[in-house]
Amino acid sequence: MAIVQSMPTSFKAQVLLAVHDFRPVGDTFKLALYTSLAVLDATTLAYTPVNEAVGVGYPAGGGTLVNQGVTSGGTTGFTDFADLTFPSATITARGALIYNTTPSALDNAGGVLVNPACAVLDFGSDKTSTAGDFSIIFPAPAAATAIIRIA
Repeated sequence: MAIVQSMPTSFKAQVLLAVHDFRPVGDTFKLALYTSLAVLDATTLAYTPVNEAVGVGYPAGGGTLVNQGVTSGGTTGFTDFADLTFPSATITARGALIYNTTPSALDNAGGVLVNPACAVLDFGSDKTSTAGDFSIIFPAPAAATAIIRIA
């Protein structure tokens, strides 16, 4: 079992199909936390509750992200999110999945997409909070550091 930091292959195709609207008033994106038993990588298609972290102060499905919008720098287009905190949480997580709860378009076969995956995050080790804040601190929104970037 493993969590591998990656941009899912399905997401790359969906970007070309205009499935995801990253404007601040666009689609709704969430971040779900996962245990070390989760299998998340470039083949991940969508949010799943399988091996999602469970704990006080953490709702199933995770938390809603605040999108910082889309911009570019050099030859890279990117988007980023405001930091996310689960307050007064007792939880352990090894990684996370960013997913879209309101995709703007259908898939390339005309099928409805349900919670398609956008990014898999590997924390490198288990992270724990005990009756305290569990925070996801996103990198700076720049071409070399933004959490979702296309170069």
